[in-house]
Amino acid sequence: MHITVIGAANINIIVKSKSKIVPGDSNPANVEMKAGGTARNIAAMLAMRKIEVDFITAIGNDPFGNLLRENCTSIGINTDAWIIKSNASTGVNLATLENNGDLYAGFNAISAPESIRTAELTKHKQIIKDADLLVLDLNLSEKILALSLDLRDDRPVLVDAVSVEKVQRIENLLDRIDILKLNRLEAEELTKMTLDTKERVRQASYNLVGRGVKRAFITLGVAGVCAADEGNAIFVPALPIAIKGMKGVKGAGDAFTAGLAVSLEKEIRAQAETGVKFAAEHIERNVIRDGLSDGNRATSPKRRV
Repeated sequence: MHITVIGAANINIIVKSKSKIVPGDSNPANVEMKAGGTARNIAAMLAMRKIEVDFITAIGNDPFGNLLRENCTSIGINTDAWIIKSNASTGVNLATLENNGDLYAGFNAISAPESIRTAELTKHKQIIKDADLLVLDLNLSEKILALSLDLRDDRPVLVDAVSVEKVQRIENLLDRIDILKLNRLEAEELTKMTLDTKERVRQASYNLVGRGVKRAFITLGVAGVCAADEGNAIFVPALPIAIKGMKGVKGAGDAFTAGLAVSLEKEIRAQAETGVKFAAEHIERNVIRDGLSDGNRATSPKRRV
């Protein structure tokens, strides 16, 4: 199987205070730096399962960009189509955490993928056309999303909605998407429905299918996932390990999308179950054991300040 992924790659810098944060003071902390970005995480999870992955993203001509590229190539991701921007910086996501792990403040500067131009993407049209599956995240402009779909010639496309802020970028493209993965909040934004009951989640999934999406997957945290196609809407429960580790989980949604990608040829229930299994495995590996997989750790060491 050959998959092409297009979207964001960035550096995550995580600062965790050793004690309760005192505003306006210098707080002792632990600092970690990890490779991240929705598309990059999906590509990494696929590559580590020995799937052939071409990844297209944009980075700045800077040390963070070099670090990201080294990380991706080290785990088998093909980065030949990366777009190096001299007028943009590599994306950075900074999270400051309280000593108990709660988010104190977060900051992000991720603009390089949104600056990809039509000519820059068209240069790589062959790896977009030839892939068995194209995976897109919504850290791309609507123009580039539409072009990516144009280049597919009706071959399968999977879209990860990424965030409430960005989900409207596909409102006019839904009838060209084979598989759409959203969380509850993203689905609420796209359907303009309040998803506070199981029946309303079901109706939202039918809304998306009725607007042209072939398969819609709405993730619901510990409540599992609602999966819908033209024939029906079903609910698949989360696995017990996922329930235990759900608080503060980072990357489980990306793992779910990777599971959807590898199970492209399965019927809808089996595809949803594979996504849930991938998410649970990610949580067990990276959250329950409080560690980092080699695929997520950047090459600079952990340090203290």
